[in-house]
Amino acid sequence: MPKQVEHEERRATISQAVWQVVSDSGLEGLTLRAVAAAAGCTTGMVTHYFSDKKKLLAHARTEMHRRMAARIDTLPVAASARDTLYAVAEQALPLDRERHLEAIVWSQFLLTTRHDPALLAEHTRSHASWIRRLTGLVRAASPARTEPGLLDDRVRSLVACLDGLALNAVTDPNAYPADLQRRVLQTQLDLILEGNPSK
Repeated sequence: MPKQVEHEERRATISQAVWQVVSDSGLEGLTLRAVAAAAGCTTGMVTHYFSDKKKLLAHARTEMHRRMAARIDTLPVAASARDTLYAVAEQALPLDRERHLEAIVWSQFLLTTRHDPALLAEHTRSHASWIRRLTGLVRAASPARTEPGLLDDRVRSLVACLDGLALNAVTDPNAYPADLQRRVLQTQLDLILEGNPSK
């Protein structure tokens, strides 16, 4: 196995272990030793790639963003611009185990950004990328030309809906099952895409 590929696989394995530790024990349980145990490796192996807890969490957040982007890039061609927007937006919801873990890591990461400029910068970059992607999709799905200010308002309201659903679904999953999340997303699209209701 090429050395670079081996390194990337180890980093990905450690990132997955970070997600699992955060899911099981929260940020307070995120230690190098706990991640090593979850990854099935030594603490020394973990510190070889990530020197501290902040770097572990930052890499896991970056890996989460990469995986979500990869899922979006491989979505099948949808029948309409609205269907494309829905399929992409749905990737931000914790509808299965992988996305549930991602939402937990994202929510924990978000809390830490309040006191860490480096993590805040990472969040700002990722969030801006997500806004740009959704802006293009909302523009394409809107029935008529939308003024830039109104378009931005619609995109931000969609993001707020997705973030709220994700946070509530990982906090109280029984109250926010997958079918409810999907219905709320459809309703939100009806609200922001004036004159283009779901069928």
